Amino acid sequence: MGASFTRDATIGEISPAEWDAQFVRQARWTRATRGHLYRRAGLIRARRVLDVGCGTGVVTHEMARRTRGEVIGVDIDPAMLAVAVERGGRVRYEEGDALALSYPDGHFDVVSCHFVLLWVADPERAVREMARVTAPGGSVLICAEPDYGGRLDWPTLPLRRWQVEGVRRQGGDPLIGRRLRQLLVKAGLRADVGVIPSLWDAAALRDNFEAEWKWLRYDAGEGVDADEFERAKRRAWAAIESGERLVYIPIFYAIGRKA
Repeated sequence: MGASFTRDATIGEISPAEWDAQFVRQARWTRATRGHLYRRAGLIRARRVLDVGCGTGVVTHEMARRTRGEVIGVDIDPAMLAVAVERGGRVRYEEGDALALSYPDGHFDVVSCHFVLLWVADPERAVREMARVTAPGGSVLICAEPDYGGRLDWPTLPLRRWQVEGVRRQGGDPLIGRRLRQLLVKAGLRADVGVIPSLWDAAALRDNFEAEWKWLRYDAGEGVDADEFERAKRRAWAAIESGERLVYIPIFYAIGRKA
């Protein structure tokens, strides 16, 4: 995560180590879907692979273990890249902008991103750039992008509205998931799109509670009253304790093929 982000002004509120922990959690949610995309893209046979908005290198490191080819991770944030370099692995990390990738046309066999387009200032341009640097016959993998407009909570809580409004205030697109096919087609790619299945059992809801609400607070921003937020948080915890809590956030994925 980290490529022409609209939230650069606020990113300093959370340390790179905290971002890294969140990226690890996100990668855990989407691991099975990434494996499916890697197989479809023939990642193991790829000669060159690019991970756009690589953040702290969580997914980039994984990709390097799944291919024999060269892997590059690019991100606009040097603090994120410093953590990625410490992670090690057979990856070269470079500072760069998703809206103006510094690679020649058709250079990579596989180009990917993971929870990135949500925060890119111009996602259509970013996908065009990803398509441009992909070789004919290659694949663009959009491994995970949320659609907060489709969020469901039981008991009913204002979390969908808070996330949609909060992300928009920060300049992001909270509905980016539903746009993936459009973005790939406009970039000249053949697109297949799906939704990642999810299961939040009682233990997972309990174990992830504090981290989830911390990041919800971050997404919601200053537009949500602190007392109102705490009341909703207490209601959510009570519903977990009673066994009634349900959370569903549609996370979309897509693969674009370059003819």
